[in-house]
Amino acid sequence: MKFSDITKVAKRFRYAVIVTDAGNNQWCHTGAAAYKLEGLPNLTADDFLNIIGIAEAKKCKWYLGDRQDEAGLFKIDRLGEQELTGDMAGVSILYNGHKLMPFYLAEGVVWLDVDLLVPVLNGKTEYLRFFLRNQNGRRTIAVKDGLVLIAVIGEFPLDQGLYEHVKLMWQQCQIQGVEVESHEDSDDDAD
Repeated sequence: MKFSDITKVAKRFRYAVIVTDAGNNQWCHTGAAAYKLEGLPNLTADDFLNIIGIAEAKKCKWYLGDRQDEAGLFKIDRLGEQELTGDMAGVSILYNGHKLMPFYLAEGVVWLDVDLLVPVLNGKTEYLRFFLRNQNGRRTIAVKDGLVLIAVIGEFPLDQGLYEHVKLMWQQCQIQGVEVESHEDSDDDAD
C-alpha cells in the first residue's frame, strides 16, 4: 500500500492511532479502518503526524494514540472469519458525503466507504481476498494479500436513511424497466 493513500484517510478523519500487534508489526488506525505500515521504522502517533507534515499547532485537532493489539484485532486468521466469495458489487452510491459500495453476503450486504478501500486497491498486491469478521457486535472486512493481512475496514452501518435511498433507487429502476435481449433464438449459436 502507498503510504500517501493511508495518510489521506488519516487526514480525512484526523485520527491516527498507531497499534503494534503481537508480531511487532505496526498499523495505522484511522477511526474507520486500519492499515499495515510497512517499510518504516517503529513509530509513535506523534512521529506519524510529523512524517505527514502536520504542524505542532494543529496536532491538538487530531485524535492520537499508541496501543498494543491486546484484543488480537490484527491476527491473520480469526475464529469465525468467513471468506467473501463474491466480489465487490461493482456499483456505488453517494450517501451523506460518503461514496459507498456494497459487498454481497448470503445474509445481506456489508457497505464500505470506497475511500477506505483506496489504499488497498492502489497498492501492489498479488492476490486480494476479503473476509468478514465480527468484532464486538460490529462487522469488519479483513483484507488479505494472499495470506497476509494488510487492512481491516469497518462497515458503514446500514441505517434507515441509507435503506430508504437504496429502496427508492430500486423502485425507480423497476418503473423504468429493463429490456433483456434473449440469446436463446439466436442464429449465432455455435452448436
